[in-house]
Amino acid sequence: MARATGPAPPDCDPPPRDPAPATRPLPPGTCDAHFHVFGPQARYPMDPRRNYTPHESSLADYRRVMSAVGIQRGVIVQPSVYGTDNRATLDALAAGGPAFRAIVVPAADVTDDELARQHRLGVRGVRLNLHNPQMLGVDDALSIVHRMAAQGWHLQVFMDLGRNPDALGALLARARVPVVVDHMGRLAPSTRAHPLLDALRSGACWVKLSAPYRLSAERPPHADLTDLVNALADANPERVLWGSDWPHTELHDGTPAAASLAALVHTWFPEEAPRRQLCVSNPARLYGYLSVA
Repeated sequence: MARATGPAPPDCDPPPRDPAPATRPLPPGTCDAHFHVFGPQARYPMDPRRNYTPHESSLADYRRVMSAVGIQRGVIVQPSVYGTDNRATLDALAAGGPAFRAIVVPAADVTDDELARQHRLGVRGVRLNLHNPQMLGVDDALSIVHRMAAQGWHLQVFMDLGRNPDALGALLARARVPVVVDHMGRLAPSTRAHPLLDALRSGACWVKLSAPYRLSAERPPHADLTDLVNALADANPERVLWGSDWPHTELHDGTPAAASLAALVHTWFPEEAPRRQLCVSNPARLYGYLSVA
């Protein structure tokens, strides 16, 4: 497949900020369940089908975020701009070592040997992106994750459940592996009843409390999301995860400071126990980390 190496619409995302330290760090052992890396285009050409062009944002840049807010573990998520070319994600995973995991978007014809290699590196799931230009079909994503079910892989899905509330149930019926829903399912802040909440209550899926700026109509601290976050967390506190969504792609009017995202976690979860469950215990179980004392 031909790969684009130059700019593509829309304009390139702004570079990552130099992070200021958080006033209140996240709990020891915190795992950021959702961030991306973007390498030099000369080395990691982007897919011509992409709908945005990110600025280079390296693992070294992200490590400064970790130090600033108290993150010790992280999950690198394959972004849509690379299609099924996972080299940037896998290279960062290999460089990061055992503190990191990854979610990939393999080609439909990926071999068992390649999947086994990725598992040894720390890959723990397949991403099905139904919001950005789709790079992997539903049937192919399910086939791949089923091949790795015995190794504990899960399916991570990015879909607009606000507009298509029945889509999750259809996917869950076929998945047969854990399913993780990105970015609060893109539910409207006013949502109080929804099939996603029902699925959480039954333990049928997980959800990431991530990218609040993609849902909120208000400036930080996104007060209009408080009830939705509470509804998701109350539905099943053992199935919620926190993710930074760094480096915050497609936000051309400015990206949030890392410290403000950490502060938002404290605002949403003022008590230590649920905050630690969100940031430490739940991701440790899902991504296969050793428990944290």
